[in-house]
Amino acid sequence: MKTVGILGGLGPLAGAHFYRRLIELTPASGDDSHLPVILLSDPAIPSRILHLEGVGESPVPKLRELASKLEAMGAGLIAIPSTTTSIYLKEISYGLSIPILSLAEEVTQEIVRAGAEKIGILATTPTQVLGIYNAVFRQAGLHAIYPDEVSQREVMGVIMRVKDSSRFSIHPTSQSKFESFSQLGKEILTLAGRPWSRGIDVLLLACTEIPVIFPIEDWYQSDKSTIPLFSSTDILAQAVIREAYELGHLN
Repeated sequence: MKTVGILGGLGPLAGAHFYRRLIELTPASGDDSHLPVILLSDPAIPSRILHLEGVGESPVPKLRELASKLEAMGAGLIAIPSTTTSIYLKEISYGLSIPILSLAEEVTQEIVRAGAEKIGILATTPTQVLGIYNAVFRQAGLHAIYPDEVSQREVMGVIMRVKDSSRFSIHPTSQSKFESFSQLGKEILTLAGRPWSRGIDVLLLACTEIPVIFPIEDWYQSDKSTIPLFSSTDILAQAVIREAYELGHLN
């Protein structure tokens, strides 16, 4: 099996959640049959969101440095659990002799296999504005549907609050100033159910912060219960398992 390099810290919680899902989805019978993993989570990576908004420095030099470090440490492939960071994929890959899995391509292939066409996307605003999924979706005959402007601002607000650990508590009291996974999950569930999502075939949790908080059971108990959920985190984890174990296509 190949050693998996995870380029984390984009944000740190999303990277940790991805590693957990990689473990949970791996068909391992015991500790010794899990994948060897190198996780680099570096807080010095400049904000991708600020850079794409034109007000921050480029994260590419740091991302390339970390990708090269993963290769030098023995990684046989690299996963980047961040949809927004996918826009830099070619630049990060330059000079590497090991592959970086394309999150956008893996997500697209999985949706095509499911037979869906109209994809509701919950993601960062740069993902929407820059059309990170648009080109690969068009080639596959898929149509991306995004939240309206007001809802998208609120989606982005939830994402940034997940990144802000100073606001967060796992066990808040009724008088606490902190938020909880449950509170944020209810908010994103409400945003996903607004009119913008009428007519979608599937809902894609594209930003890797969103699967951390999204209340899957509540979604399937709501009036949207017939609409399947796709998690970019889980799709990338399954792709890593396929490539690292050299299993071919996983059903």
